[in-house]
Amino acid sequence: MSELDQKQLEALEVERAKIFTPGWFGDLISGRLSFGDTFWLGLFGVLMFVVPAVVLVAGLLYAQATAAMIPFLKVIAGLYGIWALAVSQALLRIGARGGWPITGIALAAGMALYALYTAATL
Repeated sequence: MSELDQKQLEALEVERAKIFTPGWFGDLISGRLSFGDTFWLGLFGVLMFVVPAVVLVAGLLYAQATAAMIPFLKVIAGLYGIWALAVSQALLRIGARGGWPITGIALAAGMALYALYTAATL
């Protein structure tokens, strides 16, 4: 693998600085990002920020208002199911070329359905 020159490194830095900005989310849902960025950052990168917040709020609810914890978790599961469906449709819009992308689309759709099932039955 060849080393990147300074110009390429600067261009990469500018591109990566756009991640998790409002415009980036628009590009993600519209299917204008690469398949890998849409799959990994769309499904799992977002969770790096969401999961700690959900755990903190759920812990506080468990300690202070136990009855409110399950409805809160239902709402979060439903919202994640909707998000995963949006990412799944973006992945379909990008298109699958090969076995791994097809697996990724199936995994994203399965995660969406399971999150919505969890929201409905929790």
